Amino acid sequence: MKFLYPDFLWALSFMAIPVIVHLFNFRKFQKVFFSNVGLLKEVQLQTKSKSQLKHLILLLIRMLFIAFLVFAFAQPFFPDQNLTPPGDHHVSIFIDNSHSMDSKGENGYRLDLAKEQAVEIIKSYGPSDVFQIITNNFEGKHQRFYNKSDAMQLVEEIQPGYYSKKLSAVYQRQQEMLQDVGTHKIVYWLSDFQKHQSDLLSVKGDSSIRLVCMPYQRTTAQNVYIDSIWFETPVRRVGAEDKVKVRVVNQTPMAIEFKLQMKSNDDLLAFINFDIDADQTMVYEVPFTLKKTGLQHAAVTVSDYPDADLLFDDTYYFSYTVLPIIKVLHIYEGSQPESKKYITSLLGQNDYFELVSTPLSSTDFGSLNTYNFILLSDVTSISSGLNTALQNYMNNQGHLLVFPGAQSQVDSYNAFLGAVTSISMQNSVSQATKVNKINTDHPVYQDIFDIIPQNVDLPGVTLHFPLSLSTGSGMVPLMTLQSGTAFLAYLRTAKGSLSICASPLSMSAATFPKHALFVPTLLRLAEFSQAQGNYSYVIGKDNSIPLATPLKNADQLMVENQSIAFQFKPEVQSTNSQTNLLMYDQIEKAGHYTLWQNETVLTGFSYNYDRSESDQSFYTIPELKNELAISPLAGQYTVLETMDTASPQLVNELLNGAKYWKWLIVICLLLLAAEIAIYRLWK
Repeated sequence: MKFLYPDFLWALSFMAIPVIVHLFNFRKFQKVFFSNVGLLKEVQLQTKSKSQLKHLILLLIRMLFIAFLVFAFAQPFFPDQNLTPPGDHHVSIFIDNSHSMDSKGENGYRLDLAKEQAVEIIKSYGPSDVFQIITNNFEGKHQRFYNKSDAMQLVEEIQPGYYSKKLSAVYQRQQEMLQDVGTHKIVYWLSDFQKHQSDLLSVKGDSSIRLVCMPYQRTTAQNVYIDSIWFETPVRRVGAEDKVKVRVVNQTPMAIEFKLQMKSNDDLLAFINFDIDADQTMVYEVPFTLKKTGLQHAAVTVSDYPDADLLFDDTYYFSYTVLPIIKVLHIYEGSQPESKKYITSLLGQNDYFELVSTPLSSTDFGSLNTYNFILLSDVTSISSGLNTALQNYMNNQGHLLVFPGAQSQVDSYNAFLGAVTSISMQNSVSQATKVNKINTDHPVYQDIFDIIPQNVDLPGVTLHFPLSLSTGSGMVPLMTLQSGTAFLAYLRTAKGSLSICASPLSMSAATFPKHALFVPTLLRLAEFSQAQGNYSYVIGKDNSIPLATPLKNADQLMVENQSIAFQFKPEVQSTNSQTNLLMYDQIEKAGHYTLWQNETVLTGFSYNYDRSESDQSFYTIPELKNELAISPLAGQYTVLETMDTASPQLVNELLNGAKYWKWLIVICLLLLAAEIAIYRLWK
């Protein structure tokens, strides 16, 4: 047992006062004369014996009163030697300020309660102890030790955040701070221990550090949220019906009805009712029709299970651009090749495309990135300069379609193809064959055919260069020849696409130029050249955003979110004709952001909160103890229970041991009552 204020123990010397009073009985006795002396002697003996017993009891009560009163002021407690051993301490306190902690418990919001209890932890230590305060933000100011007052100020400044760090990363950062300090090292985790965050088995333990886990239990873990969205095709067109796929997760024990609402640039495009079973994940289609081209700031919102504390993940933001016109470049070799006639008659007469045809000898390789789609036809040899230019074009979100020439040099083509993906072109084969299969499941041909007859007439081929598609190339056959090799293959890269045909674009090689499949195939490949990039980014994870078009002048750039009146100037990084915007965690609110240069909108993008926080799966205390017992932290942890219902003062008692001064005051009052009762009732 220890005393919080041992200086009060000197007051125990006051216990001598009642002893002195009882030793010197100053009562004056009055003599009374009676005739029968014998009878009085008997009464006197009985009264004297009872009086002495009464005085001894009162003496004991008064001494105990003084003793318990002194102990109450000294505040005795029984400390946990594992948590607060004597000596200077280096204490690291992790306060989980993620989204899931910003919810109500029995004693108010969990994050506010955790902050109050963290202050009590700091108060429980001595004036020479130092503290590190750390949150999911991993801020620079949290990378040093503070005294008690500064540490408490840091705790008060903590706000809910939208970052979520794994506990293994948190422990590693705490361990780095404590590795070169004294022997008394203590780490605290104040968290709801969400399962996605609590990778306890991955923590690299340190036997010199004592861990204290303070879990804030969740009695209910219900949520309905949008996990992700995507389109089946990369093409959006004004006036054409489109569909967005929405993955909805129901983490409630009941089937519910909900609504999905889609907006684009504040215009309501769709509003549809759905239902979902308990504990299910479903994908829904939301049809819509765009009204205008340009930048589309879109959002899908679910009106979910009525829990006011879990509304932060009901909206999913995404952005994309619908081009008013697609710029196409046709590079050919020869004076007037047959391929130029077919491409010009199809794309040159369509207002949706802006076609430029140029011979290879007159092509400006530096201007390739200004085109959305490039067709290469009848080129005999891909020179090293053209090879490099095409690779840079594809690395910069370019889309390329290749028709080889009848006399193509296979080695030069393979040098280019091998640099882009692991496919190769073999020497030409002059043998009659035909296309016997169309990949109707591919987005290029999706919604083009209602039904394909079994005896349909497919393109015939008399000259082709067999394409070898390895398993890991990622190349997908759009059309397949009778031999099983690809006639037309498509590769969607991270930033662009590559399509290659096995035959030249001429009737002497194949009937494809005049076949009915030629028009939809070429149009869809050209439409797919609308560079979209990522539809959305994750706050706290994606801090680099690639731009579709390199910036020649990076001055006067500004990122803005008008709905929250927020703007900042991003840093620009340019490498290999690629321009990236560096955010450095400056975006903290989900929503739409627009990139301006002077008064011109360059592009836009959207940010969402990390969807891992939406998964309301938490460790119970028994589960947490089991995980810790088999983790590298086994043998060096303590789990303090009932944190979500504990008052901040109770935390101090759990750390320093329960304080008994209140009970001692109660005992003092009972002793006073006993003394009064003895005086009044004992005659």
